[in-house]
Amino acid sequence: MSKTLQFSVFTNLRQASMHYTPAHSKADGSNVSQKLTINAYMNENRRGSSDDKSKAITLTAWGTAADILAWALSDGKEFTAFCDLNVYDAPVYHNNQPVSIEGQALTRKAFGYTIRRFDLGNDAWKHIANEIQGGIRGPQFWVKGSQDALNFKALLDQRMAIAKSGYNSAQHGGQWGFCTDIRAPKYQHGAYKVENKGTVAVTASVGVAPTAETVAASFGATAPATPAPATVGPDNSFVMPQTTVAPVTAPAGV
Repeated sequence: MSKTLQFSVFTNLRQASMHYTPAHSKADGSNVSQKLTINAYMNENRRGSSDDKSKAITLTAWGTAADILAWALSDGKEFTAFCDLNVYDAPVYHNNQPVSIEGQALTRKAFGYTIRRFDLGNDAWKHIANEIQGGIRGPQFWVKGSQDALNFKALLDQRMAIAKSGYNSAQHGGQWGFCTDIRAPKYQHGAYKVENKGTVAVTASVGVAPTAETVAASFGATAPATPAPATVGPDNSFVMPQTTVAPVTAPAGV
């Protein structure tokens, strides 16, 4: 009997929200890689209607892909994801506690899409306007060869370098790139064991987001006392500006 081949491609998605769970180890000593859960909008146009109709889909990235996407997917950014469909037994929780019957853990069938490859698309115009007004990118960033374009390319390279250096709860606290929702696993866990690097990661069950201090403490660290500055610098900090900006007219060609 021939093996069934399955692969899912989602094009022109837009990042709606995401949360990140740092790499850690389970009570049995096995490692679980870092994980980024992405809620993304799919644009759908109904026949005979000009209205944009959107529905959300949840995708998961593991390992280095999770770190890169956390630093690349600004709000509303377009991307294409090439995914595997995973079906697994997920534990049933009540009041954030696993449910068991006569000592047997109660589970349910669940499915999810794991990102195997991705292509990044355009930033949302609102995000571009925020970065221009916040001084993060110059207004001529889109003009090839301009100083603004060179500066912005250097900024993107620096963001990717930080992403690949890995999340550190003591240094980054409650924000990792564009992801401001850092979550610890529900189950007992500890620091990621370097000597076990390469252990196959399994799907982790993630609960309600605790505070930055709680997350840091769960990994044996202390959250930063003050927010990181609104720049990318040698200390690997990055925070998006929170200023409200007036509408900006898009330059030709964007």
